Amino acid sequence: MKHMLLSLAIGAAYAALPAHAQEQDMARIAAQPAVKQALAYLEKNETTTTANTLAINAIPAPTFAEGARARDYAERLKAAGLQDVQLDGAGNVLGTYRGSGKGPLVVLAAHLDTVYPAATDLTVREKDGRYYAPGIADNARSLAAMLAVAHALRDARIRTVGDVLFVANVGEEGLGDLKGVKHLFSQRKDIKAFVGLEPALGADGDPVTYIGTGSRRFKATIRGPGGHSYEGFGLPSAVHAAGRVIARIDDIRVPLQPKVTFNVGVVQGGQSVNSISAESSMLIDIRSADAAVLAKVEQQIKDAIQQGVADTNQRWNASAGNTISAELTLIGDRPAGQMGKDAFIVKTALAAATVQGRPALLDSAHSTDANLPMSLGVPAITMSGGGSSGGYHSEKLEWWSARNAHTGPQNVMLTILGLAGMDGVSAPLAK
Repeated sequence: MKHMLLSLAIGAAYAALPAHAQEQDMARIAAQPAVKQALAYLEKNETTTTANTLAINAIPAPTFAEGARARDYAERLKAAGLQDVQLDGAGNVLGTYRGSGKGPLVVLAAHLDTVYPAATDLTVREKDGRYYAPGIADNARSLAAMLAVAHALRDARIRTVGDVLFVANVGEEGLGDLKGVKHLFSQRKDIKAFVGLEPALGADGDPVTYIGTGSRRFKATIRGPGGHSYEGFGLPSAVHAAGRVIARIDDIRVPLQPKVTFNVGVVQGGQSVNSISAESSMLIDIRSADAAVLAKVEQQIKDAIQQGVADTNQRWNASAGNTISAELTLIGDRPAGQMGKDAFIVKTALAAATVQGRPALLDSAHSTDANLPMSLGVPAITMSGGGSSGGYHSEKLEWWSARNAHTGPQNVMLTILGLAGMDGVSAPLAK
């Protein structure tokens, strides 16, 4: 809870300018000939950005094995003219667009990893204006959009006040547990604003995510004596206990608001059909943007695990030395975070859309890389890489469409220019 309160306090502190004043700043930036050139570049070269989306997606990048895609992306950032391109200790790809050196450091980031195993068939199918392929929306398109922004800035020779650090980070998905951004913020204490790129997650247009859904993930390991299914019948089974535990978890009732969810996503255990299981395990995910509710449901699930174990021992009259036990291990901790709707970074992103005559859209809560900086009190949002998409995390159903896809990168670039400032035109809005 203290992280969320800190984020809200920081957001309020930065909301010094009224919305119309920021729109004036953004309108002045958008009116510059060089910026007009960069915006036109993004629209004119969308076919190249789409081609890059497909090429990047063709390189497998499961969480913890993003190396091949990272090396390829590093070469792409070098070709885009960024300086000091490197892979850091976590495997993130970093590249800098140099400003005047008199402004704040602003990060533009997109994650490298996907939820799909390395052997997944990444062949693209095109149907009815949609490209179907695992990972194409989440997050190949965002990586291509970030690359397009770098090319547009260089092509138009735009001079920013602050530096813009481009980051293609590892470990956003699943058990990656925000590994990449956690490492980034452990090493860099000078980041003043963070913009992450993700698909629009089913929303229309190019919405801005300003609420970070927190999550806690656990591995529950259940152990018992084991034995032969006939000779040892009567001994408690770890697999049977897992069934009781899952049933107990399934009975938990949660409020609709604030939204909180839970899921048993993976269950494993047993040795053979004729063995009483000595061990089983399950992976559990709990999510909410409200830290207090998240903690409450976490405790309910912990209680359900212990009750399921007790039920099993009671059912089989387990004697000393032959009982079922459970061990709970934390395997993922994504802090919840939130920016105020009137925080400068939110108003900047909305103004970027408004000055181009587009709807200024706020999205619902999501769990993204921006969670981490939000929880640290660093102004952060997540924006769309452009286009429309759906079927996320489904090998056969994930898709992305290039219809009006250039608007996402255009909004992102204007937002970055507002935050970092434009030399001789506009002071940085990030402080």
